[in-house]
Amino acid sequence: MQPLGGKTGKRQGQKKRFWQRSSQAGEGRLAGIALSMSHSWHGHSQAPGRKRLRAHAGWGVRMPRSWRVAAVGFMSTAVVYGLSVGGYFGRSADFAATKMSIIMISAGFSVNRVTIEGQNRVGNPEILRALRLDRSVSTLGFDTAAAQQRLEKLPLIRRARVMRLLPSQLHVVIEERVPYAIWQHNSALQLVDQDGTVIEKLKSGAHPDLPLVVGAGAAENARDLLDELAHWPQVKAKVQAAIRVANRRWNLKLANGLEIRLPEGDMARALKKVAELDRTQKILSGDAVAVDLRLSGRVTIRLRGDAASRRDSAFTAPRKKIRRPGQDA
Repeated sequence: MQPLGGKTGKRQGQKKRFWQRSSQAGEGRLAGIALSMSHSWHGHSQAPGRKRLRAHAGWGVRMPRSWRVAAVGFMSTAVVYGLSVGGYFGRSADFAATKMSIIMISAGFSVNRVTIEGQNRVGNPEILRALRLDRSVSTLGFDTAAAQQRLEKLPLIRRARVMRLLPSQLHVVIEERVPYAIWQHNSALQLVDQDGTVIEKLKSGAHPDLPLVVGAGAAENARDLLDELAHWPQVKAKVQAAIRVANRRWNLKLANGLEIRLPEGDMARALKKVAELDRTQKILSGDAVAVDLRLSGRVTIRLRGDAASRRDSAFTAPRKKIRRPGQDA
């Protein structure tokens, strides 16, 4: 029979070797987990068995940073899109703008005065209607760009500019359209500017000094013709109307009934030729009824009936013999 102390010592030695082996095995398992999950378990002191169970069950496993950022971004986008589709942003912005406008008006920033510069023919009511002044809108909240666009849609206004003069004034600068010619189309007479934009209907007896252009496309192309005619005032002074033909060229109708048919191109050369013929042969005040310059390098002149007869008789009449001194009759 063994002593009690010896048996106990043997068992304690076996138990100690068992825990040593277990501890070595556990350290091997811990080393593997710490290597693969270092970002999750670093700095924690827990039993090896518990770490292994949590690792196998998925507890404490973090999503990669890029995935988390993408998930947060997706959720944020979804929330913002939902609010915008539902109209919450628009209603909130309108509410805030209304409240801010009330505060600004109460502080003295309300439109109480409008000054206009460059006004000549357009009336005050048309300008005020285009501005669309509203007592509920402050000076700072007034949309000057939109007001400018509305002003430029008025027939008499070519350009406009709207400025704020704080705290309570708007200053409007306008450039009016100037009547440039009278356009006759489909029996209607209208005033147009140099760009061909219709200003208004011609009132009876108004603007007798403006040139008359007739036909489709005449208003848009009048400036080119009138600029060329300005170089030949002796021709321009006799022109009663300029007729646009097939929207390609011009016929000039003079006060005496003469018609000058200009070519489709090189209008300057043709007008120069007309001026030369008038200076040398008085063609604009003679017996001609038509001068055709449509063909380059060729001028065709058609005379009145009686003038043509006189010319023909002059060519066909027999020549009289001229008797020289000393000759019999």
